[in-house]
Amino acid sequence: MIESARERFREENFICFTSDLDWAPEVAIEGILKLFLERGIRPTMFVTHPSQVINKYKDEIDIGIHPNFIQPSSQGNNIDDIIDYCVGLAPETRVFRAHRWYSSNDIYDRLLRKGFTYESNLCTSMDLVDPYIQRSGMISFPVFFEDGAYIMHSDKIDFNMVKQKFMQNGLKVVNIHPMHFALNTPYFQYTRQIKDKLTRNEWVGMDENMLEDLKYKGKGITNFIIQLMDLVKVQNIKIITLEQAYKMCI
Repeated sequence: MIESARERFREENFICFTSDLDWAPEVAIEGILKLFLERGIRPTMFVTHPSQVINKYKDEIDIGIHPNFIQPSSQGNNIDDIIDYCVGLAPETRVFRAHRWYSSNDIYDRLLRKGFTYESNLCTSMDLVDPYIQRSGMISFPVFFEDGAYIMHSDKIDFNMVKQKFMQNGLKVVNIHPMHFALNTPYFQYTRQIKDKLTRNEWVGMDENMLEDLKYKGKGITNFIIQLMDLVKVQNIKIITLEQAYKMCI
């Protein structure tokens, strides 16, 4: 079945929107969710921590887990504890993406035993890669575009320079971080510097006024994401969830 799904993806233009929470404040999580839902997009949200906003919108979104296996980790002291913590956040999910893409054979084996069947745990730099069967047997959906990677490798934020990449046929998984979107990150260190000046409690406790004060007022990644979503609408690019893509492959 996966080969027939690959052929379908190669014949048409598909896009899948996902987001890694990365311990973002509730106001930032709600901001990106409202953008998705107002545009009729059902995103897959990879959760790192308990969120009332995620619970509020749980019927309108798909949920995956985003374990941080790099120590020190607020999710646990070892692989099993971290997986158990994350599964507790989303007991029904069968998809994961690790923080900083960190993984190992042991991690895959343990997640497989927990019932996980697919993942999106590989990131390209807008290089189109078909879904494939990972060593563990899980189906992998590589990320085509990640906001952080794009910001890191770009001299300036300019959607028009990469617009054609999103118009090619194929399944393009997009990964957006709530805080990059909320702060309109213009270059990689912008958001990093803000986070480094705050305590964990100050970071997660930000309110709307704080975010507005800290938001970059020029051209940044928020403009890029909105232009991408406008292109999807104008070009009638097919929006698909990760779960729908997975079901096509099996």
